[in-house]
Amino acid sequence: MKKITSIILLLCCAAGMYAETVFTFSSAADMSQTKDGISLVIAKGSGQNDPKATTDYETSQFEMRLYTGNTITVSGDELNDIQLVCAKSSASNNQYTGLSANTGSLVSGGDATDKNDWKVDHWTGNAQTVVFSLTGTGQRRIQKVVVNGGEVVIDPVETVLPTEADLETEYAYTEPTVVNVPDTQFFKNEYAFISNNILVYCGQGSIIKATDTTAAYFNCNANYSLTFTATSPIKGIEIDGFVRKAFDASCDHGEIEYLTDADFDMEGSPALVIRNIDATSVTLSCPKQLRCYGVRVYFQNNPDPLFPTEGLESIQSSAVSSQKVLREGQVYIIRNERTYTPAGTEVK
Repeated sequence: MKKITSIILLLCCAAGMYAETVFTFSSAADMSQTKDGISLVIAKGSGQNDPKATTDYETSQFEMRLYTGNTITVSGDELNDIQLVCAKSSASNNQYTGLSANTGSLVSGGDATDKNDWKVDHWTGNAQTVVFSLTGTGQRRIQKVVVNGGEVVIDPVETVLPTEADLETEYAYTEPTVVNVPDTQFFKNEYAFISNNILVYCGQGSIIKATDTTAAYFNCNANYSLTFTATSPIKGIEIDGFVRKAFDASCDHGEIEYLTDADFDMEGSPALVIRNIDATSVTLSCPKQLRCYGVRVYFQNNPDPLFPTEGLESIQSSAVSSQKVLREGQVYIIRNERTYTPAGTEVK
């Protein structure tokens, strides 16, 4: 695999002449805050909908979602610089609505048509109270408000992704070898990571951290591919995940077998199995999104320990119910009234 570089836009606040105050959000109570003598109030205003404290649809990051007519009021002794930093995926479904301020100058930065770009609404002026009002028909998904922080700078930073050259050539793989989801947050871009000497590469997708109610996962966006590479021949791969309706992938080595009902969305353990690969690298092309909660790679035998080949046909032809649950901080999969760990071990 050739060396891959990815340009990720990171938001950097340059050191300014002011004492910076940052307002972040973690619950509905944060709609009214006071820090360093500066108050922030998010209100319904003239809107028909109340502002909502929630997590972003795509990034799982917490945000304040504002609708048409909602307001943000910032008050302090001397306000010179205010930045409203929107969620990275705010451009999804043309979510950027108009924004106005009752005083001063307001400029919006970032590409509103690009979901990979942050959007920053930057106000400058001299006032004790500034009222921002949403106009138009869209939304603003705001993750933080920075007051008197100086000029916003959005700098490109080059990140080098791991490649096959970074794998250990003499690595003793277990049977199966589990691919763990990285403890990071990365969304809507090209990514690669190594877990237990297996390189995972995706042309475009996301890596999402676990929350109190959902497990961590990585996904491959529709019309992109997911590649698994090792230093020993791979026999089979088993993926616990979520597949979209009518998901119909293809692979360059081996054969795909689906273990969920293809007529509707399903989280399963596993969602699909790739058998008879017999190659050190296999690429899965996904016409629709594939979300991976857990991946097991086999080097000595073909999977699946839960669903042997001779029993696969009857399982595929029946409506199988699957559920992923979180108990005491541990993720389990319930399928056909039996409980499994993400690694495929049945829990009695």
